This record gives sequence, structure tokens and C-alpha cells, in this order.
Amino acid sequence: MKKHPITKTVADLVKSLTPRNRDILSRRFGLKTGKKETLESIGKSYGITRERVRQIEESTLVQLIKASQNNSDLGKYSNLASDIINRSGGVIKEKDMFKEFSGSSDENVVNASLAFILRLNRELTRVPENDNFHSFWALSKQYADSFVTSVSTLISLLEKNKKPLPEEDFYNFILTSGVSGFGGQPFTKKHADLSLAISKNLDKNIFDEVGLVSWPEIKPSGVKDKAYLVLKKDNQPKHFSEIAKLINTAGFTGKKANVQTVHNELIKDSRFVLVGRGIYALSEWGYKSGTVKDVLVDILKRSSRPMPKSAILAKVMGERMVKENTILLNLQDSKTFSKQKDGTYTLREV
Repeated sequence: MKKHPITKTVADLVKSLTPRNRDILSRRFGLKTGKKETLESIGKSYGITRERVRQIEESTLVQLIKASQNNSDLGKYSNLASDIINRSGGVIKEKDMFKEFSGSSDENVVNASLAFILRLNRELTRVPENDNFHSFWALSKQYADSFVTSVSTLISLLEKNKKPLPEEDFYNFILTSGVSGFGGQPFTKKHADLSLAISKNLDKNIFDEVGLVSWPEIKPSGVKDKAYLVLKKDNQPKHFSEIAKLINTAGFTGKKANVQTVHNELIKDSRFVLVGRGIYALSEWGYKSGTVKDVLVDILKRSSRPMPKSAILAKVMGERMVKENTILLNLQDSKTFSKQKDGTYTLREV
């Protein structure tokens, strides 16, 4: 990366510091390498505690803030960052701000220098990465707080909805739910995009459906979750070899699915029902596990009267991909089924 004038601004800001304090700040913010160092690693190199390093960092920053209050370069870069965040909608993922500022979202000296200057300015608010969010910047603490509240509301709404939404429907879902935007603004499409970019709990799957990362439809963790997702998308029973092919061509990351592994995983998972020779459907489609005979018994149990052969065939073939002859052969089991004089069938009384 070409040398950026911001690095000279930072060098001028810290040159009045003692060598140790300057080194500690440089390493904490990554001003020389672009990579931040921990309090612990810096403390070890100086033979002091991490708490002492933190105290030196804080007191040195206070010193620099006072000394740089009228620094025009500091104001220039702070205003530039404010404009970037404002155009984004009042909130922006840190990596996206760096990308717009320097042309790269990677850790580098230029991006570290900008973060350092903004820390001195204190007009903008940075929320560091945590379990729920990627690092992000906001125009103010109020913007940051309202963003966090909006995302929390979105998550609650999706938990109640219990299923992913196509991305094009996600924004309308938000509007009809009355979610507030950030900083007192009405909720916009930009706010929806920011929520997806910054929250670690919201995401899109490979089919551009939005939901919670804890859902297997959004973040499949293995072959069986991927099989569930592609089969649900295809919306019809498939042979396990076809399911493996769908997984391998869908665009998932990671190694390719092995056909036999897919078969083994589907057998063990209650979300899938074997409905024919190697053919699987989803149990949520109304299919039930068991043999053809089990299906026949279940259908006749649920019927309040004897059933004609044609109705039985239609019912079974709605739950199993089998030939008529297979069903008829099972109906000939006289220990289980009783054929009436009118040609209808009932379960034989035990």
C-alpha cells in the first residue's frame, strides 16, 4: 500500500511522547505494523502487568487528546470518517469504513492510524467486536445503542417467525412489524443491510434467505443440514445420490459430500423419511416413517369406515413412492387386513 498522509499526521501527534509511551500506543493500535498487540504481550516485554500497560495507555491518550484539540488534520480525518458513517446510515461495520477510507478492509497501518485518530477525537463511537456484533462505528453512542436495540428486536421477531425469509421479503417483514430505525429515523433498506452485515446472529444462506445463524437452514453445520436445506428448496422427494449432487452444486463451502455419507446421515435423522428405494422426503411434508405395511395400518386406523382399494392406493402413494403391486401385495396379508364383501378393506380385529 502506498504511503498515506495520515501516517505523517499520526507520527507528528506522538513524537512528543516518551519512547516507552509512544511504543506502547503504537503497539496497542498497530501504528507500525497494522496489527494490534494485547496488553499482556506488551506488559511481558516491559516486565510490567497488563493493568499497568492499560493505565499508561489511558493516561497517554488523555495527554494527546488535550494536546491535539486544535489540530486541523485531526479534524479533517474525523470529519471524513463522519461523512462515511453518515452516508452508511449512521452506523457502519469497521471493515467497511476502512475499505471506503483506504481501499482495503485488511489490517494495515493506514486503517490503524484512522482508528487511532478517531479514538483521540471521541466524537464518534466505536463498539468493539463481541459475541453478538462485529466491530462497528456509529455517529454517537445514541446511534450505537438504538442500532443494538433494533437488531435485538429483529432477532426476537425472527425467533417468533421460526423460519427463514427470502431476502426480498425480509425488509417488508421488518416494516410490517414496526421496528424502529437507528437514531430516531424510520427503518430503511440500508438499516436492514447494516443489521445483516454487523450482527453475528443474523445471516443469509446460499439461497439468499435471511434468518438466525443458529438455524440449520441458515448456517448448515454438516451434510445432514445441507441435505435438509437443498431438499426443502427443491420441494420434492429425491434419491440420496441426487441429494448429494444437489449439495455439491449448491455452492456450499467445504469438501464435497460423499454419496454414501449422505445416505448414512439421512437414515439417522428424523427430519427425513425413506419413501422409496433410496428416495427421501422431509417428514414436515407429512410423510411418516415405516414400511408400506405400517403406512397401510396407519391409514386404515385413521379411517372411520372401510376403505375402497382405489382410495387406499391413492393415500399410500401420497406417502410412499412405491408401485401399486407392492401395496396390493401388502393388502393380501390376511392376518392384518380384512377384505369386505363389497371390496373395501379394514384392519382385522385382534
